[in-house]
Amino acid sequence: MDRILKAKHWQIFLIIIIGFFISNFTVEDNTTLTLILKISGVIIYFLYPFLIGLFLYDYIPEKIKLNHIFFLINSYIWIGVYIFAMITSDGESTTLTGFAALPGFYIVFAFLHFLSFPVKLLKSIEINREARFSEYKGYLLLILFFPIGIWFLQPRINRAVELRIYDGDI
Repeated sequence: MDRILKAKHWQIFLIIIIGFFISNFTVEDNTTLTLILKISGVIIYFLYPFLIGLFLYDYIPEKIKLNHIFFLINSYIWIGVYIFAMITSDGESTTLTGFAALPGFYIVFAFLHFLSFPVKLLKSIEINREARFSEYKGYLLLILFFPIGIWFLQPRINRAVELRIYDGDI
């Protein structure tokens, strides 16, 4: 599955745009199919940061220790809650107040960690040590301006993977 790490930026961009369009389809008089399309599109759309965080971790030098399990847990939590909310609310917004809003704050944190882990991982591989926030904040902006940031991030991912393989570190 390392194909995602070696894919060209335009290939990733097309897949993400397809996911975006699928999530915006509406089938009249069939709410179940519309919900399935929306969830499928969102999963395709956000699969890129997940796969980058999952597979790029194999290319990190042994001396760098990042909490990969925490990334996986946060990824499954936020996407699970998102899918649960889509199913239970029929795609309409909900408001939580008081103590019910506390888990919502963690979901926001889980989503931000889900997006920041892959770029921290990439920057750590590039500089050969654990990256500080000030060093990868530009990459984080690129992934936040998703899918446009793919045009700049994917070539760096390709280069990092090639260099690690070429150097014989893997």
